[in-house]
Amino acid sequence: MQKYYYTNGVTTFGPFTLEELIKEHISRDTKVWFQELSEWQPAGNVPELSVLFKDTPPPYTYTANPPASTTEPVTAEPFNGAPPKSWLTESILVTLFCCLPFGIVGIVHAAKVESRFYARDYDGAFKASEEAKKWTTLGFWLGLVVGIIYLVVVIFAAVVNRH
Repeated sequence: MQKYYYTNGVTTFGPFTLEELIKEHISRDTKVWFQELSEWQPAGNVPELSVLFKDTPPPYTYTANPPASTTEPVTAEPFNGAPPKSWLTESILVTLFCCLPFGIVGIVHAAKVESRFYARDYDGAFKASEEAKKWTTLGFWLGLVVGIIYLVVVIFAAVVNRH
């Protein structure tokens, strides 16, 4: 009996029989592999898997910042298969060293990037990345300004106490 594998771009799942694979609700764009394939293929390109897509609509075409001169939708993966920058590391560092409240908001948005991307919510992933960047950057600069003000006050207090 044929055994199938599929991947979400990060993790490989399987092996599955065809009946088990139907329950996985993969899309036409999901990369699959089985013994007769030399490399991973989109499930929609594999004739043996056509039964999986009989009752599903064609892939949704996504329009992110379409060129002003055309109204043609952009299709497939807008980020060339990789999620946008999550800003998670930067958000954590801002939380630890600069500005706790803004860093936490950055972490919350950063945590949404990859999950939305792999759920094929590309607009949501892009927006979460932009929000994480905004809050992380704001927290960094605000933390830096507060740190400089604190340093100036400490130096001023040390000079005044000397006299």
